[in-house]
Amino acid sequence: MARSKHNDEERRQWIDNDEGLYCMQRASGYPVRTWIKENRALIDEVIDNVTSGRKPAHYLKYGR
Repeated sequence: MARSKHNDEERRQWIDNDEGLYCMQRASGYPVRTWIKENRALIDEVIDNVTSGRKPAHYLKYGR
């Protein structure tokens, strides 16, 4: 499956709404913009996994 292309605003919204991404960003101590820049591939993978149905929402926090 081809990866979708996401922009930084969409990535920021996912960080705000996905507990796993939110916790990872907060634990890093970096500002959101910096963390997005350094973790675009991870964030895109989470977005693609959840929107495709391969993984449930918040899987980084709760597993599954």
